[in-house]
Amino acid sequence: MAVPEFILRLRAKIGHDPLWLIGCTAVVVREHGPDAATRADAEAAAAQTGTAAAASAPRVGRGLRAVDREAWSAADASPDAAELDVLLVRRSDDGLWAPVTGVVDPGEHPATAAVRETLEEARITAEVERLAQVHVTDEVVHPNGDIAQYTGLVFRCRYAAGEAGAGDDESTDARWWPAASLPPMREVHRQAIRAALGDDPLCELRDGDAVLPVR
Repeated sequence: MAVPEFILRLRAKIGHDPLWLIGCTAVVVREHGPDAATRADAEAAAAQTGTAAAASAPRVGRGLRAVDREAWSAADASPDAAELDVLLVRRSDDGLWAPVTGVVDPGEHPATAAVRETLEEARITAEVERLAQVHVTDEVVHPNGDIAQYTGLVFRCRYAAGEAGAGDDESTDARWWPAASLPPMREVHRQAIRAALGDDPLCELRDGDAVLPVR
């Protein structure tokens, strides 16, 4: 997958040393539709999580322990969550399903980046509703040895237009999943989806397993 040009320029100077970056996550939702995945699809995905150990997969924090290998439900995140579908992409690096994620370009607003990445990765036009979560990721070691860590901004977005499908080489598939039947994914993405589907108007501030108090 393409590495942003500004990161390549930085890497030419610092090599594989740790690099702090700003990331964005778009949790795009719509009302449940007939083309959404099923519980059987989620169970089938649970049998395929071995791809997380592939040579192309990044190593994230606790390694494979950072991947929850069970199908799961976020329907209890809020009273209306069970009626929603969530847009997910199947990542080409580790084969796992995840919400749309990306790196914010220099000078780019993170909300703009979330909308851009959704169109590029999943062919879906989305509109930002709110900032749902700010988190700090575990350290990520990429297959080429590059080390990075991210301040992640999670946006709840609503579907506007488009038909879900892989839009670039960062993903191999894109589809809608019912909030009640989600495939296995990394814990950081489970937390992001729960925050976005929740009904708390305040942004969640998460540091690992801890949620910082907001008053």
